[in-house]
Amino acid sequence: MKKNILKDLSSSIFYDKKYTLFSMIGDDVISFLDRMSTNDINQKKSSKTVITNNKGSIVDIISYKVIDQSKIIFVSVTNSKKSIDYMTKHVIIDDVEFKVLSEVKKLVVYTASNQEELEFSKDVSLFNFDKTFKGINRFEVFMTESETNSIDLSLYKELSFEEKNLADIELEYVNYDRSMTKVNPLELGYIDLISFAKGCYVGQEVIARLHNYQKVSKEIVKFRSNDEVEINSEIKVNSKFIGRVMSVQKFSNEFVGLCLIRKKYKDLVFNSEISF
Repeated sequence: MKKNILKDLSSSIFYDKKYTLFSMIGDDVISFLDRMSTNDINQKKSSKTVITNNKGSIVDIISYKVIDQSKIIFVSVTNSKKSIDYMTKHVIIDDVEFKVLSEVKKLVVYTASNQEELEFSKDVSLFNFDKTFKGINRFEVFMTESETNSIDLSLYKELSFEEKNLADIELEYVNYDRSMTKVNPLELGYIDLISFAKGCYVGQEVIARLHNYQKVSKEIVKFRSNDEVEINSEIKVNSKFIGRVMSVQKFSNEFVGLCLIRKKYKDLVFNSEISF
């Protein structure tokens, strides 16, 4: 992978596909989402949070914004009703109703300036900071067509899908995909989306135990391979399964990416002593 990819990222933008913007309306929306997700909804007006099942595995990730005490707007990262269908099953006597609002355009932005983040966050439907790595900030913006007029997007270098994918791999940022099965947020490095001080939520006991007793046995590691691989491809050492591919991109004559690997085998990944 070329060494200056992060240097070239400053003031870059990737135009993603359109997403559906949902609303959650009712007197119990904040308390309901708070007990369904890993983040502390009461303390953050706009953020991301993970919806987990009772085994601590990711059901979905949502970007949300608290409008007021009775309304939250949000976007599903998987761009589906998966999280809504799952949450609806947990609505018992809560005053909560889900509605489709509109389509929004997703932009992934890479900058070296915090001022640019402030400009984006002012007049858009949703804004979420993701990660800072080696001086580059990654954040996501969801905006309607009319909101795009509030920002001069011509100032940003447009990235291709391949360039964006390589950038995220270099940033060690995993884009959650619906095909990823039985993964928990700690394994994927989403610790910033988890509050360890909040009340109970679905899957909390498992996640808290993994964190408190340092039982997370897998971690994200970069890899390179001459073999063609896909997301969820199995990784093996001497025919023994040790992990899966989480993201991948062809670069020159090889494939590079991020894999979720058992920690005790990560040195083998660095030394390319693995097979697919």
